[in-house]
Order: sequence, then structure tokens, then C-alpha cells
Amino acid sequence: MGIFGKRRERVLSLASKFDAVVVTNPKNLFYLTDFWGGGIGIVEGDSTTIVTSVMEEYRANETGKDVRVVPSKNMVTAYQTVAKKLKGKTLMDQYDPRLKGTVDDSVFLEARRQKDAEELRKISQASKKVDELYELLEQEIQVGRTEFEIAGEVMRLATTEGLSPLASEGSLSPIIVASGPNAALPHAELSGRKVRIGDMVVADIFFRFQGYCTDCTRTYAVGKVPEEWTAGYQAVFDAQAEGIKLVKRGVAAKDVHAGVSAVLKERGLEKYFTHGTGHGVGIDIHERPSIGATSTDILADGDVVTIEPGIYVPEEYGVRIEDTVTVGKEVKVLFDYTKELLVL
Repeated sequence: MGIFGKRRERVLSLASKFDAVVVTNPKNLFYLTDFWGGGIGIVEGDSTTIVTSVMEEYRANETGKDVRVVPSKNMVTAYQTVAKKLKGKTLMDQYDPRLKGTVDDSVFLEARRQKDAEELRKISQASKKVDELYELLEQEIQVGRTEFEIAGEVMRLATTEGLSPLASEGSLSPIIVASGPNAALPHAELSGRKVRIGDMVVADIFFRFQGYCTDCTRTYAVGKVPEEWTAGYQAVFDAQAEGIKLVKRGVAAKDVHAGVSAVLKERGLEKYFTHGTGHGVGIDIHERPSIGATSTDILADGDVVTIEPGIYVPEEYGVRIEDTVTVGKEVKVLFDYTKELLVL
């Protein structure tokens, strides 16, 4: 059985009390078929069917794997076709008034959490490409350049490398380049602020490659910065190292967060750490498991998570260091780009 058959089998095992699973979220359809587009997936027995419009028929056949494509005149008739086909108990991955069934997205959240070899390969490739973006960024962060200008150069290279931009849930911007006091905003929007001597610059880069995300953050100093700020950087550096050290299968995610927080507390900086330690990464930039004070998740084989402590001193400076790591027999950090404080 191929990878997509195994994914289908996994979804059906998690939805065993249902006769069929209906997929209308493009991300879940992609997970099951490798086709990202408009269509309705029907998962039952040993088959996955995509009912889609004639407009999407070619792409669905071209990119879809282990799937049968049923074209329909348009999406209205596609929904009618699916409604007629389904009988009995049906699970839907998201609410849709045109279809009847039980809505429960937890099946896909759970299925997608454990990454298979193909998913890990794509996330690793995405990460290597982001390493290259940081090499470029090191040259592009210059006094007098705006955050928009710097981000534009990163986006240009990302596109040539086959990376697809996406906004995080907390920001409209496709990446974060936050200079000076903007660095004290965890989800800073890109702005026309010009980089100045004495700035800390937080650069958070997150892209998809062949459908899968990776997430990385580095912080730079531009010229000489106060010793207090370099001490803050060292605290975050040490906290992140502790977090990666604590990541192991079978470990409670909240314990990883507690260990990271403890390092910052020792330095008197815990009050400036205003978010969780990390999150799962996959087709979405934020997936299960969550790594924070209230998380109930236990880290397991196949998890891909971020470890990203930060401190944010209002109107002064911010520091965040983030890596995406895989959980398994060994824990692997997916980025090679330095985490030492670079003074540009």
C-alpha cells in the first residue's frame, strides 16, 4: 500500500464509527490525495474519490494520487452528486450547509499530526531552502533600508526556490522583519520603518514547499547594542537550547514549556515571554501539538514542532530564536543557519 493509501487507512481508522468521510477543506484533501484545489473528497472503504468541476478536472487527475476523479459540470452539481451518493452516517471535516453529516475536524487534526516519511522529506527540504533565505537576509539587513524592502528581497529568492508564501494566523504579512521597537511585537506587521544603528531585528520566515510548511526565526543586532540586550539574547539562546534538549517522545509538552520558562525566570526575564514555547508544523503553519503552559499534548514519534522562546520589552527591543524540530528515536533540528548573535 502506498503513502496515500496509508493516510486514507489512518483517517478511516480514526473515523471507524462512520460509513464515509467527506472532505471539503482543501488542506485535508491535499493530505489524502496530493491535489490542492476545489473539490469534494469521499473517503470510504479502500478508495478516495474527488468530485470536482470540469475546471479542476485536469489538475485533479494530473496531481492526484491513489484517487478517482469524477468531473461535474460545476461545483453546484458536484455537491448534488455527493449528496446523492452518501447514505447513512457521514463524517465531515468542516461544516457545509450543502451536505449532511457529523462535523468533527479532530479526525484530521489527529491524522495529520503524525508525519510520514514523505511529509518529513518535504518539511526538511523546505527548511534547507529557508537556510538559504537567512544567508541572503544577512546581507539585506542594512541601515536605511525599510522592513518592506528587506522582506521583498527575501520573497524574491523564496519564489525562485519554489517556496510558497503564507501569512501566519496572527499577521497579514507573509514574513516578519521587525526592527527596533517593532521587534517587541511578536507578530509585527511589515512597515516602512528604516533600519537604524543600534536596532535588534527579528526575522521570522515561514513558507510552504510542495504543500508543507517550515518555520524559523533569527534575531540580529545592527551595530553596537546595549549590554542588557545582548544579555537578553543570551538568555533566549540558552532557553531555546534547554527546550530542544527537553524535546523527547513521551514528554509532556507543558514540561518543555516549563523548562524554557525556568531559564528565562532565572535571568529575571520571564515576564517578557508572552507566548507558548512552540507548536506543530505541517500542511498548516500551526498544527498539533501545542507546547505551552496549558497544553495537554504528549510528544510522540512523527511530531514536527517549533521551539521558539522570545522576550519582548515594549518600545525597546525583542529577541526570538526558533527552530523546527522532528520528534522520533532522535530529535533533529532542521536548520543549519547559525543561532549566534550576528552583529551586522
